[in-house]
Amino acid sequence: MNLIYRNWAKAGLFFSLFILAYVFLIQKNNIVLLDKYILLNLAFLMLHQFEEYVYPGTFQDYFNTRIYNPFGFFRNKLTDKGVLWVNVIFGWGMNIFVYVFLNTNPVAVMTVIAITFINGIIHFFVTFKTRYYNPGVVTGAILFIPLGIYSYNKLFSEGLLRQIDITFILLYAALGSLMIPITIYACREKRR
Repeated sequence: MNLIYRNWAKAGLFFSLFILAYVFLIQKNNIVLLDKYILLNLAFLMLHQFEEYVYPGTFQDYFNTRIYNPFGFFRNKLTDKGVLWVNVIFGWGMNIFVYVFLNTNPVAVMTVIAITFINGIIHFFVTFKTRYYNPGVVTGAILFIPLGIYSYNKLFSEGLLRQIDITFILLYAALGSLMIPITIYACREKRR
């Protein structure tokens, strides 16, 4: 299991490069718009996780020393198991599930993109507030935020989303984002 804990984010870098090559070099203009956006979201998530956990890395330490608060919202430290579950099982899994089963549903695609958009906003806000780099802020700012804005505008202008859909997308994304602290709690180190 330690081998997986040490290497999943490195593998994600290679998966993301393959996905980007598939979208931009292999499929080019032949890819359906919703498929393109969900695949880009997955690739961007993997690049984001590489920044958080490989280079420059240290997000787990950052979380456990700067975000963790035994009396606040994040009462549990981020464990290796929690990192794997939040990022691979939940993060990758949610994107893959939508790509395979809900790729014709623009609300489902935008909900997953909105979750990463919120992640990018949170990284940016934390950096702005602390005036200190936090692992993931660069990819959050240059990948998640622009993809969220651009894909929503594009799907809206193409008539695939209605104004009312944004309410549901944000509600579902907020609920999906709550899965992160719930997963961290579920994967906490048990006290003996």
